[in-house]
Amino acid sequence: MISKFNFASLLIDWSDQNIRKLSWRYEKDPYKIWISEIMLQQTRTKHVESYYQKFLQKFPNIQSLAKSNIDSVLQAWEGMGYYSRARNLHNTAQIVVKEFGSKFPATPHELIQLPGIGEYTSAAIASFAFEYPIAAIDGNVIRIITRVFGLAIDVNNIYGKKTIREIANHCLGNCKSSLFNQAMMDLGAQVCISKYPKCDKCPFGKICIAAMNEITHELPLKKPKPKLKNRNLHYVIVKDSKSKGLIRKRISQDIWKGLYEPLLFETRTPKYLEEDQLKELICKEIKGRPGIVVTEKKRFTHLLTHQKLMVHFYKISVAKPLILKNNSGYLIQSLKNFENFAFPRIVRKYINF
Repeated sequence: MISKFNFASLLIDWSDQNIRKLSWRYEKDPYKIWISEIMLQQTRTKHVESYYQKFLQKFPNIQSLAKSNIDSVLQAWEGMGYYSRARNLHNTAQIVVKEFGSKFPATPHELIQLPGIGEYTSAAIASFAFEYPIAAIDGNVIRIITRVFGLAIDVNNIYGKKTIREIANHCLGNCKSSLFNQAMMDLGAQVCISKYPKCDKCPFGKICIAAMNEITHELPLKKPKPKLKNRNLHYVIVKDSKSKGLIRKRISQDIWKGLYEPLLFETRTPKYLEEDQLKELICKEIKGRPGIVVTEKKRFTHLLTHQKLMVHFYKISVAKPLILKNNSGYLIQSLKNFENFAFPRIVRKYINF
């Protein structure tokens, strides 16, 4: 087995020549590190780059984030997906301000108690902001460790996680944890990638068990992909005679909780709704039976982690001003004002007339 000194030395020597230029690369402010790490959860680095600075411009410190309302946070997060992250950011900011005097705790044990911060994120923040001596374990690290040491183990069970954690921390040794962890992220992102790893450019290429045995494609062991749930969503974007439409806030324990959406109906089949069906559905929310004109309809497939959505969009003109029924859960808003509400990304693309 590679000694911890050889591993860290080989890694850091490689890193010195292959540093990625990232907006948060040399950041030491725990607040900004926290923001970047939450954004990087389940989102590609290039995509995060375009949102990171904009988010910090709106919320430059933890006090500004804690004082904001959740709708403004969700709107700033719009397009990033996995909106529970934004809700956890807001919640955690309020906790840190109230219970920690606006100062982030410095240990993984304390950090992991905060909403939205798991094992990896707590280690990353503690390491990058406070040089806490711990290896941050994410998919990149798991891939590197299982390949270099030839570990054909289930990395998702307790034994597998413990094994990876122990080896990674052994390899860290006395190395500066921020340098080690960033180098592991860079190596996993640039060289020891999931498909077609660039073993000829890897600092461990000549001693990697998986590379020597030509089994890099087998490690880490793959877990079965979850079966996707199929759903058919129909969004009706209404425009009345005063250029106003209907929206509501999603409050159920479902996808996109806390975001806004136009009139929505869900069906069992992926067929377009007929004009008479659309009229009946609209009239369930508004008073009277105004004439409608379907001006446009489109549909798109949208994949989420556990769901496959067939999303239908209908743009409809109504000849009279909208008047809601008393029991309607919708709001009447100017279409121009829609930009001030946070919508799911796929909806945002098609709500404007």
